Amino acid sequence: CILFTGLFLYCFIYNLNLFLKASSWTAAVPSSVKGLLGSCVVIPCSYNYPEPQKSPQTFTGIWYNNDNQVICHSDASQTPAQFWSRTKLLGDLSKKNCSLMIDKLTRRDEGTFHFRIIMEAYTVFSYSKNKISVSVIDEPNPTDFSVQEEVKEGQTVSASCSVFHSCPTYPPSFHWSHSGEQHDQTQKLQNGQWNATSTLTFRSNHSDHNKPLQCSVTYHGGKQRVTSKTLKVKCKCALTNTCLGTEMAIPERCTCSSA
Repeated sequence: CILFTGLFLYCFIYNLNLFLKASSWTAAVPSSVKGLLGSCVVIPCSYNYPEPQKSPQTFTGIWYNNDNQVICHSDASQTPAQFWSRTKLLGDLSKKNCSLMIDKLTRRDEGTFHFRIIMEAYTVFSYSKNKISVSVIDEPNPTDFSVQEEVKEGQTVSASCSVFHSCPTYPPSFHWSHSGEQHDQTQKLQNGQWNATSTLTFRSNHSDHNKPLQCSVTYHGGKQRVTSKTLKVKCKCALTNTCLGTEMAIPERCTCSSA
C-alpha cells in the first residue's frame, strides 16, 4: 500500500512537471491585425519557454506564413528575396520579444503567421498554436476630427485630429491648413492598434470666418486623407456705419473697433 501510494505520488509529480513545462511554451500575439496597403504593419509578439538550468546565449527567430514559408529570419541572409527588404524583427529575442514588422504591404501578404525560436544548446520550438491573421485594407481608417465650429473673434480654438493605425515604426504625419501651436502624440492600444492624435491651438480671427480648417493625414507609403470643417467666427464688437464706409457691413470683411 505504501509502495503504491509512493508510486502514485511520483507519477503525479512527474506528470505535473511535464504539464508545467508544456504550458510554459506560450506566445502572446493578437488573433488578427489590419494593415494599410503600401504601408507597414507591426505584429506585437512576446514568447515564453521553460527556463533551462543554463541560460541560452544564442537566439534565432523565424516567422512563417500559412504555407510554412519563411518570411523573416533573424539572419537576414536566410530571408527570401521577396521579403528581404520588407520584413524585420523589431524586438530583442533574448528578452523574449519577437515583434515583427512587414513593410510595403501587398495583397499577397494577407494570411496567417506564426513564430519559431531556436536556442542554441537548448531546443527548437514552433508556436504554431499561436497564429495571427493579417489582412490588408485599401484605404486609411476614418479620421476623427473635433473642433468647436462656432467661435467668437479672439477666442482660443483647439482642434484635434485622431486616427487609428498599425504602423508605429512610421506613424502618420499631420498637417494643418491654419498656423498655430501643434502637438502630436501616439498612444499604444491593444491587439496591434495604435492611436495617433494631433492637436492644433490658435486664436481665431474674423478672417477665419467661413473658411475650412483642414487636417491632412499622410501615412507611411504615401496614402493621404484630408478632413475639414468650416469655422463660423462671430465679430466680438459692435459694427458702426464707419466700418468700410458702409451702413450695412459684412462682419467677416470688417475691421471692428469697440463701440
